[in-house]
Amino acid sequence: MYSDTMSNELELAKKYFINELKPDTLKLQKLLYFTQGISFCMNDEEFFEEQFSAWVHGPVIPSVYHQYKHYGYNPIDVKYSLPEITDKQMQTLKYVKDNYGIYDGKYLEELTHTQTPWLYARQGLDPDERDDKNMPKEIIADYFIGLMFQPVKENWE
Repeated sequence: MYSDTMSNELELAKKYFINELKPDTLKLQKLLYFTQGISFCMNDEEFFEEQFSAWVHGPVIPSVYHQYKHYGYNPIDVKYSLPEITDKQMQTLKYVKDNYGIYDGKYLEELTHTQTPWLYARQGLDPDERDDKNMPKEIIADYFIGLMFQPVKENWE
């Protein structure tokens, strides 16, 4: 079961990406996941309170999925007015748009399937097995912070 109420921060993030990129539902879900992870590294805090589930096609916030599932693999062609946005929020959203928004949803899905948070939550499941296992925020935070502070390979010697 999912809740159809969303935090203001999640509403802001999804409306921003829909306005800027007109993503399909798969891409939108992955952009929200990267927003959460990047917020942990850039701001040392979550962007929104909602929890991701480790679905077959990658991280998903079920309430967002159910809101837009009727678009299927078509662009979400809606124009939203955006609520107030802080500089910190804008920096995070712009970073995700510039670095991940250039890819399609399938590529972003494949990328999430190589990352520890999704792999951890999918332990013990068959590749196509449906499940609503949560992806712990602590693991998402640790993973993205670790990426940010990983030394450049040339400096390992």
